[in-house]
Amino acid sequence: MTTPDALMITAREYLRVSADHSGRERSPEEQHAENRTAAAARGFELGDPYRDVGSASRYATKTREGYNLLVQDLEADRFGAGVLILWESSRLSRDSAEWGKLIKLCERRGVKIFITTHGHLYDPSNGRDRRSMQEDATDSEYESWKISTRVQRGLDANVAKGWFHGPCPYGYLRDYDWRGRPECQYPDPETAPHVVELFGRILKGHSLKAISKDWAERGIVSRNGTRFSPTTLRVMALKVSYVGLRSHNNSGTVKGSWPALVDESVFWSVQRILTDPKRKTSRSGAAKHALSMIIRCDVCSGPLAVTSARKRGKEAPAAYRCRDGGHVRINQAETDEQVIGAVIAYLSRPGIFAELAKDDGNDAQLENVRGELAHARAELDALHDAGAKRTLSVAAVARLEPPLATAVTELEEREMELSTPSVLVGLLSPEEDVAEWWEDAEVSTKRAVAALLLAPGLLGEVRVTPSRVPNRATPVADRLVWRRES
Repeated sequence: MTTPDALMITAREYLRVSADHSGRERSPEEQHAENRTAAAARGFELGDPYRDVGSASRYATKTREGYNLLVQDLEADRFGAGVLILWESSRLSRDSAEWGKLIKLCERRGVKIFITTHGHLYDPSNGRDRRSMQEDATDSEYESWKISTRVQRGLDANVAKGWFHGPCPYGYLRDYDWRGRPECQYPDPETAPHVVELFGRILKGHSLKAISKDWAERGIVSRNGTRFSPTTLRVMALKVSYVGLRSHNNSGTVKGSWPALVDESVFWSVQRILTDPKRKTSRSGAAKHALSMIIRCDVCSGPLAVTSARKRGKEAPAAYRCRDGGHVRINQAETDEQVIGAVIAYLSRPGIFAELAKDDGNDAQLENVRGELAHARAELDALHDAGAKRTLSVAAVARLEPPLATAVTELEEREMELSTPSVLVGLLSPEEDVAEWWEDAEVSTKRAVAALLLAPGLLGEVRVTPSRVPNRATPVADRLVWRRES
């Protein structure tokens, strides 16, 4: 059992990363070295320290596990020492309420608080010492508020200007001033073409997995030399920065101060493709067949998958088979000939590209929406300028900004709906021979085209019916049903 005398000479530290006046990070090891020197001079024997890496500000969001453990040990009387050592008072907390709680816990457990930079041992049971520590806590809290307000004001000003924030996106370069602050962002001649290629290939139906594999084979890697995974490519393709917009805390977007790499119609078409709820983002393996899981069983509506079987000891021709109940089985080659032939014939029709790309009479609507959007953005910019110049109070800006920001976001979404061309546009050009294009296209592209066209609103959903006469082959063409919207 530890004696009271032993407790009085045992001390435990709370160490947390801080910055000295030069702005250099002072590590927990450096704090510990100074604490150890001070403890030796006063006859303290150091026990196990509590450690954290993160802000002690009341505005911080990251959990401080070391601090929480310290409080729990004091509450449960497991602290096991008579002195708590801090390198500097703000290292513990910049929240006066947290300091008040800790002072009361230390007073209850008879624990004194030694602050190395003060060179003073505080007694929480002494009113004067308690007041000094609370004053330090209040000063730290006020300083934290000033820093948070200054940072937020700077971020808000950057948002209003459309200024860039965070790491430089792949495909761009930045120039910095002598203080290390970014001055401008512009396309990187070496990597920007890769970004343009990514959007173009997604629009043409290439899978992210296929693009990732191709880029790896071509030696296209990230800035840190790692391979672009399908997930990384998806995150890239969702960044509004590539269309010259800046987002902020999911509250909408503003026009950025840098040039776009991707045309808006291409960008929003890709967003529609990647965010489509019907899009399957993970699979056990790469699809090998253009129509598998797209055509369906007319009995149970389930998808058909390609299977093979042996008949009389020989390999039977590949066939589509109902996965859910085995209701139908149909020759794959003959089915592909019928269905893919219909797809190619549809895409070969004169004027089909103009039909697919038409705006459905939305030209006037689009112009009206763009006019409203320009006006709403101008009003929002003027509000931010008034706040920055202090011609409007913070309270007034906070009251007026939400409805304006909401209006801008809604108009942006409406503009996207009206200006986005059909997702089929861009898969191939009107000048190409469709049959030759289909032969050379990747399987992922063929599947994208088939999934889009074999729908009730276009060519129709392809259903396969059972053979009419058991044990007798019914012609494939007679077993295919094209279900269209009435």
